[in-house]
Amino acid sequence: MFLTTILLALFIIGILIFVHELGHFLFAKLFKVKVETFSIGFGPVIKSFKKGETTYAISLLPIGGYVKMAGDEPNSYQGYPYEFLSKPNYQKILIVLAGPLFNIIFGFLIFYTYFQVFGINNIKNPIIYKSEIPEIQKGDIILEVNGKPFNGWFFLQRENEKKDIQLKILRNNDTINLTLKKNNVFKLSPKIEPIIDNVIKDYPAYQAGLRKGDKIIEIDGEKIEDWSEISNVLSKKANKEIKLKYERNGKIYEVQIKVKSDFVEKKQGRIGISKKFEKFIPNPILAFNLALEKTLESSLLIFKTLIGFFTGETPLGAVGGPIMIGKTISESTKIGIDLLLFLTGLISINLAVINLLPIPALDGSHILIFLIEGILRRKINPKFYFAIQLVGFVFLIILMIIITFFDIYRILMP
Repeated sequence: MFLTTILLALFIIGILIFVHELGHFLFAKLFKVKVETFSIGFGPVIKSFKKGETTYAISLLPIGGYVKMAGDEPNSYQGYPYEFLSKPNYQKILIVLAGPLFNIIFGFLIFYTYFQVFGINNIKNPIIYKSEIPEIQKGDIILEVNGKPFNGWFFLQRENEKKDIQLKILRNNDTINLTLKKNNVFKLSPKIEPIIDNVIKDYPAYQAGLRKGDKIIEIDGEKIEDWSEISNVLSKKANKEIKLKYERNGKIYEVQIKVKSDFVEKKQGRIGISKKFEKFIPNPILAFNLALEKTLESSLLIFKTLIGFFTGETPLGAVGGPIMIGKTISESTKIGIDLLLFLTGLISINLAVINLLPIPALDGSHILIFLIEGILRRKINPKFYFAIQLVGFVFLIILMIIITFFDIYRILMP
């Protein structure tokens, strides 16, 4: 199982690297730049073949890849028209930009596929369990949204994200009309029965005998009426034992469970269960919009996280490297292929945004240099160009070592 997980992680990362390098490769060909090598991975070559003017290779270290173009470095540039540095700045920028762009497009396509194949979670229970809005009370039932019958919390949230909406609710046999201000839907929580829909194999709940359909009624003496209460209790019980009562076929059972800590958020407790959602498959237009929203949202979130890393707002230990990516892929395979697919989309977007950072040795720095050259209307000194790329490469290697250390620390430490 461990070997299978490693191979799966390498396969997924390999696909994302291939997509990235394919972007560089195709745009280089488009602008008639000679491509000498197309490699997945760095270091010693494991397997290679040559077709036309290009050598295609798989290299030993699966932590990246590269497209080697003729004349792409100042010390190898000879002035031939097929060399990279001979091309106009806009073409060089497009060739460099194509790698991250292909990863973004690939991430978008994965999200679109996810929504079309696995659908969207939509809670249809109209009963409100928690409310931070004085006009709305626990137990209120949503009847209508903007004059139309209530059809689930997914649609309610989408409507309220954009504007104020009109609600008709039922309370003690009386109907009440009120206005829900923009984004206030997130101050409401639906009633979700504490019935298990999925149990992850090899997690504590599975090992204790809990199965799909079991209803959790008590944890450590606390009565459970709603799924949110399970999450609240478990969040404080990482690496602790709990007594859990559940109902199955009208009978009550009690088990002791050692709560597992979340593999990323160590203080969060997990036992490997999930609640039931009603799924629906969106039409192609809605799926397109959702995929586009998720792509933009993911890009912005990753960008903010990285900016926070450099400003000190995001601790270094919160940034995951290859080992943490592999661990995340491993955990997602236990939950389901749907989560694995979604995670692949996120990693693809992640790879794109990171490469667009203006750090020497990354695509973003090359784009910045070509933009500066375009503004100044002269070439940057080749020695300076080579020096900053070398410094950037060393910086990235050191950063990768530090992040890998934190990856190992987070996995091994309780």
